[in-house]
Amino acid sequence: MVPQAQFHPRKYLLALADDITAQGGLIYERVRVTGLSEGSPCKVTTEGGVTITAEDVIVATHFPVFDRALHFARLSPRRELVVAAPIAVGRAPKHMCVTDDMGKRSVRTAPLDGGRRLLVVTGESFTPGAGDSHQRFLRLDRWMHDHFPVGETAYRWAAQDNDVSDGVPLVGLFHPGARHVYVATGFGGWGMSGGAMAGQLLAALVTGAQPEWAGLYDPRRLWSTLREAPALLKQQVEVVRHFVGDRAKTTHVDSVAEIAPGSGAVVRIEGRHCAVYREEDGTAHAVSARCTHLGCLVSFNEAETAWECPCHGSRFGIDGKVLHGPALRPLSPRKV
Repeated sequence: MVPQAQFHPRKYLLALADDITAQGGLIYERVRVTGLSEGSPCKVTTEGGVTITAEDVIVATHFPVFDRALHFARLSPRRELVVAAPIAVGRAPKHMCVTDDMGKRSVRTAPLDGGRRLLVVTGESFTPGAGDSHQRFLRLDRWMHDHFPVGETAYRWAAQDNDVSDGVPLVGLFHPGARHVYVATGFGGWGMSGGAMAGQLLAALVTGAQPEWAGLYDPRRLWSTLREAPALLKQQVEVVRHFVGDRAKTTHVDSVAEIAPGSGAVVRIEGRHCAVYREEDGTAHAVSARCTHLGCLVSFNEAETAWECPCHGSRFGIDGKVLHGPALRPLSPRKV
């Protein structure tokens, strides 16, 4: 497609932040919200015990941090891996592209010093907690080197997205009874364009306007139609499979002694499922293996050294701290 616009995500976000502060807005980072009371005004409470009042509240936390609208049952979490390597400007692709085969990959470039570009390749989608992430990284890296004359891989990371059963983001009033609380989620990997759309739509709704296209993204649309029912049912069957099936298993290993340095696994200790990670020096860290969202058992992601819930995508550090919702509470520590 010509012409194409390749946004630099961080520069784009910093410019938006500058606009907010220039108009009197305040931005607070690293503040975890734990409670929301709807009303007039609305009240938001933080982990530190601070209460914030506001006429309107927008929940744009990637995966909504509050379950009152049951969004967790309507969103399917998906992780996708990314690898990047330097490439000569003359050999770099001039456009962004997406492959159309079953193993979908997307390709774009970014500026790099020394007369080079950075080739960025995305792919290997999987459900959090599915495991085998190390092999997925290797496959993606091999594909990049097989198809482009790049140098040594310089970076690798992962992103997490949320898909809606009908493929359309949820942007608008949070739930059927909401009057002053809004939500934006379910961009399915298209957050740059979807986020810009959501910003325009939410600004209009909060100021009393009603764009004629607002109904397309209205989060309440799924409550009044059955056309998404098959997809929703399939998703919930998968959740139940993990919720019940994982408990039917004994453990991932029989004892803590079987866990190698730099690895993690679920093991039963004193009758309870525990998620145990062993440092390279042999030190073992144990936390509860039950996700604090709805209680599914977590699995270890060896490539990113994290615990992941296969049911709704919550992620935790090896110390149990929440890395990604919908879980709000950390995994409880356990004695090894």
